[in-house]
Amino acid sequence: MLAASVFAIMALINFSRSGGFSEFARIILFVFIFMLTILALNIINNNYPDTPVTGKQKTHFNRLFLLNFLFLVFLFGIIIAEYRDLSAVSGLFSRTVFQLPFNLYIPFLTHLLILFFQLAILYGLYELRRELYFNFMKKKFEFEKDQAL
Repeated sequence: MLAASVFAIMALINFSRSGGFSEFARIILFVFIFMLTILALNIINNNYPDTPVTGKQKTHFNRLFLLNFLFLVFLFGIIIAEYRDLSAVSGLFSRTVFQLPFNLYIPFLTHLLILFFQLAILYGLYELRRELYFNFMKKKFEFEKDQAL
């Protein structure tokens, strides 16, 4: 959440300077990534351990879950662009990409970290929905309790 919010603010600043479509797309991307993590925390707090996701929450979950695949495509595109930038800089200094100073790798590594966390959130949301469903199906109601006591 923190990295997504920082990158959203950076994209907003860059958008105010240049007004390019790619910066606007980055703003939308990182805001939705932030919203997805908030939704995941909300589902855990309100539904765990045995309340299934229903109604409006289920609709929002399904939409954001599907949009997450689009987010992953954009993140891969950003990572590839960052690597191309590193390659161009290494060509200017007549060095290989791995001989560049570490501070040039920070945006690339941060985007890779966000990609990793986004994949983890996607998998975690899938497992959470499955777990909530199975827990709800196993739940015993008052009239199902054993009468042996």
